[in-house]
Amino acid sequence: MNENNACLAVAEARRPFQVSLLSAFDEIAGTFLKAARGSAHTSLQGYLDGGVPIGNAYFTRRAVLLAIHDMKEDLDAPPALQERVFAKSASLKVRPAPELKLYRDIATALLRMEVVMRFQAIRDGDTKH
Repeated sequence: MNENNACLAVAEARRPFQVSLLSAFDEIAGTFLKAARGSAHTSLQGYLDGGVPIGNAYFTRRAVLLAIHDMKEDLDAPPALQERVFAKSASLKVRPAPELKLYRDIATALLRMEVVMRFQAIRDGDTKH
């Protein structure tokens, strides 16, 4: 097998994992956005630190966000997800405002939102960890 064919074989082997990763990410993002509406930052932290099955292994949801954040491919996120993340990011006054076109942009925004919510809770006197 020449080098080009080997690269294609590796890419094809990764594809099912990437599809599973993106599927898990979509579910995590949706749940995160619903929970962020009114829940305390501690429940979001607990949610992100919980596990999710992908393939034959378990990963923390935070690890899934970080994996998407580190993606090298420019995969466009669905417009509806872009809009929901933009609205929540704007309501939290996340600065600088993130660009939200790609999946990795969305992952970065979610991670930043969790940090902003944690700092807001500390500022407001909610020091539960």
